[in-house]
Amino acid sequence: MKKQLLILSLAAVSALYSAESVFELGKVDVTDTSDSSDATITVIDAQQIQDYERKTIVEAINLLPGATIQNFGARNEQMIMIRGFDVKHAPLFIDGIPIAVPYDGYVDFSRFTTFDLSEIEVSKGLTSPLLGANTFAGAINLVTKKPSKSFEGDMGAGFFSGNGRTEYINLGSNQGSYYVQASASKTQRDTYPLSDDFTVKRAINEDGGDRNNAYASDAKLNLKAGYTPNSTDEYAINYIRQNSDKGVPPDEAINLSGRGFWQWRYWDKQSLYFLSKTDFGNWYLKSRVFYDKFQNSLAIYTNNGLYDTYAYGGVGNPSWYDEYTKGASVETGVKLSSANTLKMALHYKIDDHQEGGQNQTAVYEMKDAISSLGIEDTHIFSDALKLTFGASYDKEKIDTAQNTQYGKPNTNYYNDAAGTSQNTTTGYTTDKEFAHGDTSSFNPMIKLSGTIDSTLSYYGGISGKSRIPSIKDRYSFKFNTYVPNPELNAEKTLNYEIGGTKSFGTASITGAVFYADISDYIQSAYIPLWYKSGSTYTQQQQLQNVGKVTQKGFEISGVYAPLESLSFEGSYTYLNMTNEVDESQKIVDVPKNKFIVTAAYTPIENLTWFNTYEYDSERYAAIGTTGTAPNTKNTYGTTGCVSVWNTKASLRANKNFTFDLGINNVLDRNYYYSYGYPEAGRVVFGNIRYTF
Repeated sequence: MKKQLLILSLAAVSALYSAESVFELGKVDVTDTSDSSDATITVIDAQQIQDYERKTIVEAINLLPGATIQNFGARNEQMIMIRGFDVKHAPLFIDGIPIAVPYDGYVDFSRFTTFDLSEIEVSKGLTSPLLGANTFAGAINLVTKKPSKSFEGDMGAGFFSGNGRTEYINLGSNQGSYYVQASASKTQRDTYPLSDDFTVKRAINEDGGDRNNAYASDAKLNLKAGYTPNSTDEYAINYIRQNSDKGVPPDEAINLSGRGFWQWRYWDKQSLYFLSKTDFGNWYLKSRVFYDKFQNSLAIYTNNGLYDTYAYGGVGNPSWYDEYTKGASVETGVKLSSANTLKMALHYKIDDHQEGGQNQTAVYEMKDAISSLGIEDTHIFSDALKLTFGASYDKEKIDTAQNTQYGKPNTNYYNDAAGTSQNTTTGYTTDKEFAHGDTSSFNPMIKLSGTIDSTLSYYGGISGKSRIPSIKDRYSFKFNTYVPNPELNAEKTLNYEIGGTKSFGTASITGAVFYADISDYIQSAYIPLWYKSGSTYTQQQQLQNVGKVTQKGFEISGVYAPLESLSFEGSYTYLNMTNEVDESQKIVDVPKNKFIVTAAYTPIENLTWFNTYEYDSERYAAIGTTGTAPNTKNTYGTTGCVSVWNTKASLRANKNFTFDLGINNVLDRNYYYSYGYPEAGRVVFGNIRYTF
């Protein structure tokens, strides 16, 4: 079976709570769940999320080896990096439905709370070719709740520093042949406290105390209905609505000239999807049909810090994006023999991006279609040897790519910085529609795995993966500093990995060693073209397939329970990513070392003390440039190390009520995931939860 991340909720701890029912139809794992040799999928369940106070999926997934937090401070967006790659390379799914902003492929993970989840699946390394396009570094799947009893539920409320409040409720009923589930939650804060160690004299836009412009509000509704005519077949429809708004805390020490004072007026998302599985004895058929809608509005203010005057003279301010995704996928598997299983999957989706602003009469649209066909064959020779091989073919086809510069006055490009030769041939100002650059890729995979005995399993293999460029990669002008490149091709990687698991009675250890050779990596390059604004000429950059990167590292994790009342888990990740074209140009946002340890202690019945300690080594951040274009290079700063201790005491007063009291960042450390954007200092929180 899959290697489950225990997070130390072992016997003494898990006995305190009833197990959550898992929505099997929402899982995307494509392995035999009885196979203990497959360690490429890790699962975090609802109990572990609750024990270690992980209110967002960012906080939950950060418990895993190979996963690190990426903070886009300038947009106030948090994401998870899987072995150094972001969500464009390791996409996010909800019940197997792809969730991403069609324009740039990103999505703010911190907007996704965990109250309605039964588990989180994380795939990395030698992932299956059946998962679909863009699983370059892996995939993350959020599995929602499903009831197992005739009537069940839980509800809770809490507080946390920064005038933060949380309320949630989950209600469900399973009547055998059908079930219904409803979940609702709301989390909001006015700000968050900075550490007392925050250095005010270094800051321009932050004076310490409560973080400026750090408010946030997230409300979510999740409704599900399912039909189960027998023990093998299931059909379900699900609707999720999220409504959010948030401020963007400014860079603490940079004069941002108006571009860093942002507020998201709204960040709203809706998903409607149908899932099914039908078993025909020797083969099965699974399907997913979905429609996803994402709308947001961003207001950019001048640098007076009062958030009352729009930047850029109000032109195009506030801007808005409307994003739509619709699609379907079909998976089927047939047992060719007792030792051989063949599976196939077809995925297809259409991404539609529309944008504009309050002072813009034009509305621009960009649309593409992405498809993936995957096949996987598994042959079991013995318990000690299983062979899995397959491949996928991914394709992107551009349908619409309207030029956002078309029809705008005073938009000129020149062949030289002196402006003596105006360029009229590029089409950046005269073409209403960009060229429709398409791309495709072939991704093979082969893996050997097996179980040597009841205590030792192994796996190893090679896989080719790719990442199709986003609409923004191809067509964005990026505030007139870049020009589009419709001819971008997919990034490619060849992954090599070996790993295994060994148990020793009350302890176990899991490890993996990996190496990746990445080609056609999309990076910026200066081109001989200048954009004129007033009397200023800015040399343009363009995203091109010019990068070559190597990734190498290892992960090791262990679980140890010396007593029934005491358990530990720890993991260490080493990751080294190198720009092979120019080693002086660093790979940013990736710490080389990450260590995390968790502990649970139950000194008396119904009282458990949970602790987490995380250490991340410093990570590089691009903070400026040096030299003259086209020989300009980035200059770098570092975030410093992350060293954070969180603690919580949980008291189960009776079979229904539980009370929590805890502190995050107990030692009040001043630390950063993103250069210039300090994280919260000491945060005190408390919860009450009623389960029935």
